[in-house]
Amino acid sequence: MPDESVDFYPSRAHVLTLALATLALVVLCAIAARLGFDAAQTTGSRFALVAVSASAIGVLVFTGMGLIVVRRLLLPDWPVLTLDDDGLTDWLPNLGVEQVLWSEVTGIRETRLAFRRVLAVDVSDPRAVVVRQRTFVRRIAASVNALVVGTPVVLKPGSIDSRPEELTAALSEFVAGYTPGHTPGHAPGHTPSAKPVA
Repeated sequence: MPDESVDFYPSRAHVLTLALATLALVVLCAIAARLGFDAAQTTGSRFALVAVSASAIGVLVFTGMGLIVVRRLLLPDWPVLTLDDDGLTDWLPNLGVEQVLWSEVTGIRETRLAFRRVLAVDVSDPRAVVVRQRTFVRRIAASVNALVVGTPVVLKPGSIDSRPEELTAALSEFVAGYTPGHTPGHAPGHTPSAKPVA
């Protein structure tokens, strides 16, 4: 197993695409809220009021997501994936599965998700990974991945500033170097690197 942790950073093209997508969603929700408000004023429709509320929430949610994306653009030194002696940590905001220990990993394979090339990291207990996600959105994303790909841990090389071959090689090296019985965070002669707050 490598002596030091390895960080992978987000692809700036991917981050820019996300920024534009969230901006478009904010605009659409704002338009829907305005139309719903006008309809509620003229007709008093309950459906229009519900539409206004849902659209307003959408504006807030997508604005928040957009701010996270902008932070990614302004702070390019914040890793999106970290590999260390404990396991892998997927820092993808709201969607990443966060930490997965090497003791849970049973294999790595290339597959496709929504016509996109991805790396599936198979785990011994997919349900356990899904259940321990801290937010509802993360649990949904992990559940969908488990249903479609067979594992909740799905890494998207296109979102990472690295060639797929390099990512696969790094993952394989850590998995191959894992020693059963290793206590996370206590590898001899190794001091885990500081991790950013997700």
